[in-house]
Amino acid sequence: MKKAIMLFTTVIVMVVVVWEKTSGKAVESKLLLDNVEALAAGEFGRDTCLGSGNVTCSTGEKVEYVLTFFSLD
Repeated sequence: MKKAIMLFTTVIVMVVVVWEKTSGKAVESKLLLDNVEALAAGEFGRDTCLGSGNVTCSTGEKVEYVLTFFSLD
């Protein structure tokens, strides 16, 4: 009976450890992708503002065109 309880406890501990290890991977990869995207975007963002008009750019100025680049988010 002691062996069965010990085996059951060991299996439960192993399942919990594996589950905890694998559940953190998505957060790490999402954080990694966000950091890569932020570095690729540069300091001022990913929008390109052209001309002068009535459209508000991400910088706050009024422009004619705002070009927003494709993102995989």
